[in-house]
Amino acid sequence: MAFSRLPVPSRANAFQVQFNMTFQDEALPSETFRASGVPHRDGNDGNKSLAQIGDTVLQLYLQLEGRARRASRDHISEVTKKVAGNANLTQRGFALGIDAYIHNNPSQGSYISDKLMATTMEAILGAVFLDRGRDLAAVKPVIIALGLTWPE
Repeated sequence: MAFSRLPVPSRANAFQVQFNMTFQDEALPSETFRASGVPHRDGNDGNKSLAQIGDTVLQLYLQLEGRARRASRDHISEVTKKVAGNANLTQRGFALGIDAYIHNNPSQGSYISDKLMATTMEAILGAVFLDRGRDLAAVKPVIIALGLTWPE
């Protein structure tokens, strides 16, 4: 099925089905996949505020994981930069087909930039974190599903 041909609200629902998750806050899924510049009653920032939270959540998760593994501070920093970096987020997002769910800025057409993909991956984590009562442990299964875990 070509998700990009689905109506915009259906894309977020399709994501939830594919990744076996549901949101209590029904506004979060559409915000998660809304690119900056898409006209909306809440403003044109799209998923950027969720991405900011998601970036912090992912970095905290990786740093705590490194500490639990008794990794050195330098190694924790290196892994965090690699896993939470835009290049990895972009690669993972496209590999998982996340681009099919994004409601892009009309001026961009169907083109999904690397930056938008990285931002959307972070927004997914931010949305889950907020939806699950700001519980970092509740985000772990999503981090795993997105392939953003500490490398073995």
